Amino acid sequence: METRIFFNPGDSVANIHDYNEAVRKGQIFKQQRRNDDLVIAKDPHDKEYAIFYVKDALPAEHEKSHPYEVKKKL
Repeated sequence: METRIFFNPGDSVANIHDYNEAVRKGQIFKQQRRNDDLVIAKDPHDKEYAIFYVKDALPAEHEKSHPYEVKKKL
């Protein structure tokens, strides 16, 4: 079962069509900021994968929150 998390789409570090490329970029971001956890997430209605810092997650009821499915945690 997928884990759902809520983010403001404008808070994404990157948006990438290819999953493997998203993971590769996420690993680069992770090396630069070792203390910040990242997720590769996907909007169920979009073709792109987004990279977010976990600390930027929002509550579901926040006006700017949008649901994403977590595909990988870094």
